[in-house]
Amino acid sequence: MVKNIINNSVFRIFTPIFYGVTMYILILLIFDRVQDLSENFLIIELVLCLIITYTLFESVRIFILLVEKKISDQFSISKRLLIQGGGSLLISVVITSFLISFYFSKLVGFSSYKNELIVFNTIFLLTTVLYNMIYFSFFYLNKTNESLLEKEDILRKNVEIELDTYKNKINPGFLYDSLETLISLSKQDIDKADQFILKLSSVYRNILSAKNSELVHVDNELKLVDTLIDIFNFKLNNNLSCRVNKKTLDSNIQLISGTLVVVIEDIVNRTVISELQPLIIDIIIDDELFVIQHPIRNKLIQEFSKQTEIDHLKKAYREFGDNEFDIIEESKNKIYKIPIFKLED
Repeated sequence: MVKNIINNSVFRIFTPIFYGVTMYILILLIFDRVQDLSENFLIIELVLCLIITYTLFESVRIFILLVEKKISDQFSISKRLLIQGGGSLLISVVITSFLISFYFSKLVGFSSYKNELIVFNTIFLLTTVLYNMIYFSFFYLNKTNESLLEKEDILRKNVEIELDTYKNKINPGFLYDSLETLISLSKQDIDKADQFILKLSSVYRNILSAKNSELVHVDNELKLVDTLIDIFNFKLNNNLSCRVNKKTLDSNIQLISGTLVVVIEDIVNRTVISELQPLIIDIIIDDELFVIQHPIRNKLIQEFSKQTEIDHLKKAYREFGDNEFDIIEESKNKIYKIPIFKLED
């Protein structure tokens, strides 16, 4: 929240000086001609204007702070405007009248200063109105900013909840396929079944270890992809492979945890993969994007859809950065364009 300017030290020190000098010149212009300003300019009267300005500004400021503390939560804005505005104007009249009366009657020795009293009170009443306008301008600005921040905080928490749900969710499709493959391997080759169990446990260990992390290093995600492809290849007879082209030397690239697992599963679930049509997934990493592309060979029926997880990822990337997680189809290829995040050294 932006601090209200009336409580700013620089404003409190320097504004009364500038404003008091300006008001003194204005008062001289009211009583004299421009040609007479230099003759009638008195330091003591300038000091009087500065004293009135300082005293008025600080008194009204203290009164506003008391209003904020005592009644801001008990009254509506309209009632607060009435109380704060009326109280400030009363303070202005009392302070200005007292100081002007003291100056003219005690220091100068004038017995009649009605016109001066009216002029000074009029000017400083307008000053009080302006002072309150400045205060309420920042007051409403802060209210607007608080409302926007609350909305942003709600959106962020919703995304975090969705992301946590997504990260902690055990994919039933992947687990189902993995158990089927394990049962088949256990009847064919015990050694391969052991290898499969090790790789499967590695995937879930990685998922569990990263569930409390929003971002993970891209190298960790790539290692997980290698393990995941090895698991799929037990069923696909090594007809699935991945090529990585790293066009950047930046070692601090990060992704949202579990991104590549979802994307690779989505590709495998959608695509026909066989000995006659092996699938090569290309991964291209540059300074702006993490791009995954593959030829389009859609299955007629998808047993398990990853659309919910994809939608969660899109919302998460939208919340974390300015760029969108995008999925497009160009010619015969499907392309996943994933924003990257760079960890500062």
